[in-house]
Amino acid sequence: MSVIFDALNNIGSISILLLILALAFALFYEMINGFHDTANAVAMIIYTNSMKPGYSVIMAGVMNFFGVILGGIGVAYVIVHLLPLDILVSSDQSATLVMIFSLLISALIWNFGTWYFGLPVSSSHSLIGSLVGVSIAFGMMHGFSFSQSVNWDIVYKILLALAVSPFVGFGFAYLIMKLSRRLIKNPKYFKDSNYEGKKKPNFWMRTGIIATGAGVSFAHGSNDGQKGIGLIMIILIGILPTFYSLNMEEHQYKIMQTRDSAINLSKFYSDNNETLTRLVSQKQLISALKIENTIAECNVNNVYQTTSLIGQKLNGLKSYSELSPTDRWNVHTAVLCSDNFFGQVEKAYKAIDKDKASYIADQRKQMITSTEYVPYWVIFAVALMIGLGTMIGYKRVVLTIGEKIGSQPINHMQGAVAQAMAMITILLANFAHAPVSTTHIVSSAVAGTMSAEPGVGVQKKTIKTILLAWLFTLPVTATMGYFMFMLLNFLFI
Repeated sequence: MSVIFDALNNIGSISILLLILALAFALFYEMINGFHDTANAVAMIIYTNSMKPGYSVIMAGVMNFFGVILGGIGVAYVIVHLLPLDILVSSDQSATLVMIFSLLISALIWNFGTWYFGLPVSSSHSLIGSLVGVSIAFGMMHGFSFSQSVNWDIVYKILLALAVSPFVGFGFAYLIMKLSRRLIKNPKYFKDSNYEGKKKPNFWMRTGIIATGAGVSFAHGSNDGQKGIGLIMIILIGILPTFYSLNMEEHQYKIMQTRDSAINLSKFYSDNNETLTRLVSQKQLISALKIENTIAECNVNNVYQTTSLIGQKLNGLKSYSELSPTDRWNVHTAVLCSDNFFGQVEKAYKAIDKDKASYIADQRKQMITSTEYVPYWVIFAVALMIGLGTMIGYKRVVLTIGEKIGSQPINHMQGAVAQAMAMITILLANFAHAPVSTTHIVSSAVAGTMSAEPGVGVQKKTIKTILLAWLFTLPVTATMGYFMFMLLNFLFI
């Protein structure tokens, strides 16, 4: 927390106001995320009468909290890197602020509106759509083409994860439900929520439903919480670059690690200059920026100097606070540009020399530790807001998940299976640093269990409504983000 206090003591009142407003928007977004997604975890618990609603949402809030705390930051920086590198290395604070507020406002409007109508819509989709929209708007205003305006490689990977994960949840849930019917003969496990006057499930079934519900909440926090963390890091780096472009609390030995890895990569460039020059000439390695020479450090022809700069600036350094504000930003820029270039080199060398590709991957991982980090207070704040959102706004989406997907009430086994398969799918995605939608996965898992049950099936009207909301989220939020950026840019720049 000492860094944020130092920052507040060294910036003007307007910057403080903008920072507080941006953080408030981001944290409110995470609260609405709790409205939407964690309701999925408590729906099964509530509708199977396994636990009272009040206790279940408290449990979900607590598990979400710990999910965020223990979930890591891999997904967070996938979100950060959705922005074009040009923006992340630009010192134009006004453009960065306009982008931040545009994406936050458009994502908030869509998330809050769909929650109000009880639609289980993906917070991930709304955030990514907004990011894409404002990136396109920024790019077009700075002379980029449509294809150059967004980090499409990352967008495609995220969209693939978002598209595949619901099918995985559906398929797993369908198969496990079929298997459960074949192996478990006790009919009590398959009673619905109206069983003998809403009687609770037996001990083992109840335990399984509660445990898998807690697991979904934990998995949700570990994945979706990181999206809010990524948003806040964009805000901090954009508004307070002097204090957050590098990890000011980094230990001396971690600084030495970053320095050594940069030196090793510059030596690799020198030792393999002939091959790298050929790859550059063949356009297999391109400039980190969309417009060459806009920022010299990111010019594809200056990579050796850029990477060497990191080693020079960090040589003998004990703390990043010893660097001037200009040098902090220069090191930040150099790390981003070098990592971008050597990421391309790593990919190219996988077909040439796998050992060298592995070596580059190891050095990149060590080099970026000073730029890919998250202050603990950010993680704690996001965890707290998701937990609070769970406890405040869960009821609307619970109604849709619990009653409107299947043509009959959810039975006890369906609740446990849907939650277990959703939990596993989300945790696997988190391990792969893939931002996925808890809402889509849980809804699909519920539909999978319903489809597996003889004579049950799904309510086509509800499924159609959910699918339409899924399909429209990305284009609508992208459009909203685009026009919001144009409007705010016109008003304030």
